[in-house]
Amino acid sequence: MNWHRFVTRAASVGIAIPVAWLAIYWGLLRGNPDLIHAVMSAGYFDRVLLAVWPSWILLAADPEERSVAIPAISVLVNALLYACLGWLTWFGLYRKRAALGLAAAVVGVGWYFLFTWY
Repeated sequence: MNWHRFVTRAASVGIAIPVAWLAIYWGLLRGNPDLIHAVMSAGYFDRVLLAVWPSWILLAADPEERSVAIPAISVLVNALLYACLGWLTWFGLYRKRAALGLAAAVVGVGWYFLFTWY
């Protein structure tokens, strides 16, 4: 598999996760604060969401949810992050094994700080 296809698939996963969450949120949860609290507090779902969508924190810039640009930027930043990690993973699998370790270290350190800070 060439790197273009691998990075494109990684970026599409980086887009699919936030788009799925935003569709669920806008379709089912929006306007019901009790349901949002129940979903987000169940099993540390907020931490899981932040782990798979690190740019989710950008949504705090629009607490009244009036902007379309802020969620779009958040989704694009997440796609860029997934594309970078996808490229590092491809590079580690097909070129240099050290890059695979670097990608794992970046994700591991990021998740460590995420779960100890948040």
